[in-house]
Amino acid sequence: MYPPLTYAVAAFLGLVAVLALVALKQPALEPFARQGMRAAHGATAVVVALDAILLLQGHEVGNMVTHVGYMVASLGLPVILLGSRAEVDEDGNAVLDEEGNPVASPPPHLAVVAICAVAMLVLVLRLQFTL
Repeated sequence: MYPPLTYAVAAFLGLVAVLALVALKQPALEPFARQGMRAAHGATAVVVALDAILLLQGHEVGNMVTHVGYMVASLGLPVILLGSRAEVDEDGNAVLDEEGNPVASPPPHLAVVAICAVAMLVLVLRLQFTL
């Protein structure tokens, strides 16, 4: 793959994790941490796409299942942890506003953003190491 790109994305994910933790004490940094996480997810998608192209060109890896698992997990983790969901009541039904639209839940806590960034950092590095 492209180790400099992978390491740059990993470093950016580390920066996002630190920024999210700092934003816990400095709320003015919260939008930057959340936007940084979106950018980091996009950068991770680029790394995974380049890796997929490399695999489609015939590059052999030691354990294909593990490698593809890292690819899927690095892209799916932020979707699962940071994706927006609708509020639900005790019965599991969506809570609706006055206009009948589902009420969105609040954004995930910044600590969850930091944990997700660190987990993605590890997954991106493992993706590079399993080539």
